[in-house]
Amino acid sequence: MRRRLAIKFVGTVVSYEYQSNFSLYQDGSVQIEIKLTGELSTNMLSEGEGPMPEYGVLVAPNGVNAQHHQHMFCARLDMSVDNNQGGQGLVVSEVNVQPLPAGASNPCGNAFQVVETDLTSVHQAIRDIAPEKGRMWKVKNPASINPISKAPVAFKLIPAAHPPLLAVEGSAIREKAFFAAHNLFVTPHSDDQLFPAGDYVFGAATCTGLHQWTAADAPLVGADPVLWYSFGVTHVVRVEDFPVMPVEVCGFMLKPYGFFTANPGLDVPPSKNVASKEVSSCGTCPK
Repeated sequence: MRRRLAIKFVGTVVSYEYQSNFSLYQDGSVQIEIKLTGELSTNMLSEGEGPMPEYGVLVAPNGVNAQHHQHMFCARLDMSVDNNQGGQGLVVSEVNVQPLPAGASNPCGNAFQVVETDLTSVHQAIRDIAPEKGRMWKVKNPASINPISKAPVAFKLIPAAHPPLLAVEGSAIREKAFFAAHNLFVTPHSDDQLFPAGDYVFGAATCTGLHQWTAADAPLVGADPVLWYSFGVTHVVRVEDFPVMPVEVCGFMLKPYGFFTANPGLDVPPSKNVASKEVSSCGTCPK
């Protein structure tokens, strides 16, 4: 059994319930999940629309349509990786894998490289996922070196495969939800920068959060970097989601990357499943 400390809370927004789950595992990993369920937003087909809706699915008789939509979230990650200065001097890098061309250094054609690039400015650090490259991001501390790997201790952010906000540039939604237009932003720490869409979303004409904080290409070298990771669910509706949808799940993982000198879970005592019993492969064999 994989032991974990589970921290959960539920928020109700309009017709949806969102359960936020933080799972802290004994190997140092942290899993962040959001589970959502609720009642779909529905409407009757407009006159002249049909017989099938263009932007949704019929979920009940007599033309009841449920629209396709997105649920977008953003996690603010102000990390301190073996750093008693609150994260000052940490470095955020992007890690991709790429195959090597066939040749003398790759005679069997199965070799690939891990390419790491430090993100040194705010504009360079506006990034998107790339599952085909195994893309992840590291937060590392150059002042703390792992004695085994001889590299800076770090944690890695493992994203999930999901599209960013699909609303086009210039739309009202994208103007206010700029934080969801890309998967990753990195900004220098500021005490008054807490909410990625800004403090007053409904009263503002545009995004007063990350849209403003990333307008200038501020340097990240020597800064206390804050990561803003955007993720979500692109809900292509099914009939089975009506009237109350089953749970959808989205999230990401944080894992130690050269932070420990070995698997920190090796000394965890085994657990015994009292329901598990030894059974002989031969029912008549003597014990």
